[in-house]
Amino acid sequence: MDSTAPQRATLGAIALLTSMVMLGQMSISLYVPSLPSMGQALMAPPDQVKLTMTFYLAALALAQLVWGPLSDRFGRRPVLFAGIGVYLAGTLMCATAPSIAMLIAGRAMQGIGASVGTTVSRAITRDRYDRAEAARTLAFIGMAMAAGPAIAPVIGGQLQTLFGWRSAFLALLVFGSLVGLASWRFLAESNRNLNRDALAPAHVLGAFGQLLSSRVYVGYTLVGAGAFTGLMAFTTGIPFIFIDLYGMSPAMFGFVPAFTVIGYFSGSLTASRMSGRVAPRRAVAIGTSICAIGGLAIACVVWGGLSAPATLVAPMMVFMLGFGIALPNATASAMQPFARIAGSASALQGFLQTACAAFGTLIVAALSDGTAWSLAMGVLAGGLLAVAGYFLIARPAELRHAAAS
Repeated sequence: MDSTAPQRATLGAIALLTSMVMLGQMSISLYVPSLPSMGQALMAPPDQVKLTMTFYLAALALAQLVWGPLSDRFGRRPVLFAGIGVYLAGTLMCATAPSIAMLIAGRAMQGIGASVGTTVSRAITRDRYDRAEAARTLAFIGMAMAAGPAIAPVIGGQLQTLFGWRSAFLALLVFGSLVGLASWRFLAESNRNLNRDALAPAHVLGAFGQLLSSRVYVGYTLVGAGAFTGLMAFTTGIPFIFIDLYGMSPAMFGFVPAFTVIGYFSGSLTASRMSGRVAPRRAVAIGTSICAIGGLAIACVVWGGLSAPATLVAPMMVFMLGFGIALPNATASAMQPFARIAGSASALQGFLQTACAAFGTLIVAALSDGTAWSLAMGVLAGGLLAVAGYFLIARPAELRHAAAS
């Protein structure tokens, strides 16, 4: 990857950045078909098994606050490799866990390591590309990533059927190793202005304070937080609904996420075509509105007593369509003004978004009653948060700034 900026993203650059982000995404979706089975094997109730997702997301969120400033200080490459090392150690712990407590601990370590991919990829995108190209690049990454969540549960379901739940983590161990090798071979350092003060407490707090004082940054970050919260509420709750309540086999369940990913892929494709033609803020407005419509639809299905596989998946496809449109534009818009502290901006953005998602999965687990009620509430809350982030925070701030200039 060439290190000059600004530039046009190549297919190779997009593929490498995508693999870094997918380190975290695959760790979410590959093992989902095994959730009920691992609970049975480790003699753990569903609420404890769901904590493997909650602790993973919490660690994924918190660790980004560390990886971001570290990448501003030491560069993107060394920090990425350190994170991948932690990820591989955590994945091995999961694969050999003798108890639910050890599995949860391994998932937390996995989250710490996987978070480096998201943090560093966003920072690299900001290092290299301007706002329009960053949005286009992130949209292409979104399209490529859509294949991961679609294929991973299918693979996970087959692995569960053939080899049991531990095989999912062995597969992730292989995938993480390949990402590390590809990055070592092809990733060039993009941070040419190492900030020697990046780890000083005053600087870290100052950078985060600067980011949090920007209503544009906070608003666009909440767009992604809401969308991700809705997705994680659905992802965490749906295997227990479909497998335990509706009697679907893990292998068959593995195909379910492919339908929702169609929505996400369509949204990402739409976002890439909008780039350069539609203002990013207008694309975010469209995307968040669609998310809210999807969230309201799934809530109405549950309220109306019409819960079934098809009636739950269809509105989630609508939600994911909006997600795919809104996320790349919101991410690029939040990051663009902060070139000097791109690592910290990426870290805080990832932390806030993932922390909201982790909290959402915790609520879904706590309120779970064997029906789709808590799942639907999580998706609806995510859609409403995305709408509020743009229309109540980011948009008014941008309009005031435009009027002042």
